[in-house]
Amino acid sequence: MRILITGGAGYVGSLLTHNLLNKGYDVRVLDKLIFTDNSLKDIKDKIEIVKGDTRIIGPEIMDNIDAVIHLAGFSTEPTSQYSPRYTDLVNHLATERIAKMAKEKGVKRFIFASSCSVYFSYDTLFIPDYYKETDTVNPISAYSLSKRAAEEALLELTDEHFQPIIFRKGTIYGFSPRMRYDLVLNSFTKDAFSLQKLTVNCNGEVWRPLADIQDVVWAYTKALEVPLEKAGGKIFNICSENWNILDLAKKVQKVVKEKKNIDVKIEIQQKGIVRNYKADNSLLKQVFDFTPLRNLEDAIFELWDWIEKHPDDILNPLYYNDKLEIKLLETGQL
Repeated sequence: MRILITGGAGYVGSLLTHNLLNKGYDVRVLDKLIFTDNSLKDIKDKIEIVKGDTRIIGPEIMDNIDAVIHLAGFSTEPTSQYSPRYTDLVNHLATERIAKMAKEKGVKRFIFASSCSVYFSYDTLFIPDYYKETDTVNPISAYSLSKRAAEEALLELTDEHFQPIIFRKGTIYGFSPRMRYDLVLNSFTKDAFSLQKLTVNCNGEVWRPLADIQDVVWAYTKALEVPLEKAGGKIFNICSENWNILDLAKKVQKVVKEKKNIDVKIEIQQKGIVRNYKADNSLLKQVFDFTPLRNLEDAIFELWDWIEKHPDDILNPLYYNDKLEIKLLETGQL
């Protein structure tokens, strides 16, 4: 099978590209490469890389493609709030455009990267319930609205000839060849290493579904294999565990003390955006036979070991999506 991965040089995409190549798939990557293609440098001669924009790329991108994994788009709240219009163009309208091209070319299996952030709305409980895929959503941010609009567009296109699989992902963590340090657990691990201090906003009372990047890559890969009569036209939450953010900080503090004998302080602040939700992953377990591949501790120390060997990376804006994307928007380079 030849797979098109949009955003294949990104945080999830680069690890997924490596994984699919190792499993014997032919891979075509479509990526604007604003974060470079360094994460794919070791496999450049084994894959096809197309530098391009999902908003304008032609239908030839779908030539000889058997399935699409659509990851490309903005993936941070700060970027989306900075430019809601551009976010909708990229996350919603470009997704609909890519899906229509795939359908017209006879590509039946289309796997889309949505977000559990669609579950957060103004009436979310202080201690939220576990959201299931069938629950009513009322997203309120530019980012979550763009993802929900894209979901609706894909579901409207669904028929016997086009079967999208929609993954609502929790906040991802873990090592990737194209790292991100602006995600909560990655950021905590980075700060534990560099500052010996973790800053927790919103009094630490926020809940988030977290997803190990290895579990996410596993789910995308599995979605290429699962029968479409079981998964086509459906939405699935990808969540390894739900965590209270203060408890998460305490977990990092504890394992760093136990494994590295380093004391890490926790500073609790009231300020911050209160995005607060949990996700139920029982449907993913039922249909995909999902079981987390490793524990949180393993992911923390894979990150720690990488940072220890590459300490300068944590100062590089290339590894913070929101900072670089906003800068490029401000200078008209996007």
